[in-house]
Amino acid sequence: MADLAYDRAGSGPPLVLIHGLASSRRCWDLVMGDLSSDFTVYAIDLPGHGESDPIPGQTQTPATELALAVGRFLDEHDVTSAHLVGNSLGGWTALEAAADGRALSVTALCPAGLWEPLREPMSAIQFNRRAAVTTRRAIPTMMRVAPLRRTLMRAGSERAATVPYRVAVDAAYAQADARGFAQAHDGALHRSFERAASIPIDVPVTIAFGDNDRLLPAPRFQRRDLAPAHARWDVLWNCGHAPMWDVPKVTTQLIRATSRVSRQQ
Repeated sequence: MADLAYDRAGSGPPLVLIHGLASSRRCWDLVMGDLSSDFTVYAIDLPGHGESDPIPGQTQTPATELALAVGRFLDEHDVTSAHLVGNSLGGWTALEAAADGRALSVTALCPAGLWEPLREPMSAIQFNRRAAVTTRRAIPTMMRVAPLRRTLMRAGSERAATVPYRVAVDAAYAQADARGFAQAHDGALHRSFERAASIPIDVPVTIAFGDNDRLLPAPRFQRRDLAPAHARWDVLWNCGHAPMWDVPKVTTQLIRATSRVSRQQ
């Protein structure tokens, strides 16, 4: 099995950043430097995303399988458990990895999986993927036009005008180039997060959704009864589906607060 591509920075307790569907480790660039002052931070590319190869022989890669890939990554780096931070599908993956016993704490930002199992593909995600593939050659030019950037990033960001140009370009390229998109997308259908009871009560869990998450809006996609009973649930104001873009300082504060609870226990 091919290793996952990753960036590493800082020193301290291990912390793993897990991106969402059709994204890459570049999505964490606005928070990685801050977090590296307190943690050894690993920003990884999930299988079939960024620079990581897809898992061979799979037509579907559910979050449970992605979590096992995260576990193998930890093993390769001699890490038994880590603070796990995930966005969207990455948040679901972090919860599954916690259920596997690999988490010191979990900060799940707008996590997928807290829903009744989806029977059909989500139209917004499919549209974004097609648009990125179709316009790939024009991405750098398109992202220089502020109104166009806001339109293209509207599904993910409430504050697209403040997202740096390089971050916006990298996000669009990640969508266009995700070789494992179909496997991960199809792996999310007909499933939900069902292992909340397997996350130990001494593993702090924070779940945070933006107040204007257009991809996973409440209440349909934010079912608290599917989250661990001991989870803290936060709403991030003036924020969309990508808190690490819209409110990066609030995001790092949330991660630190969750990890401190772990260290105090």
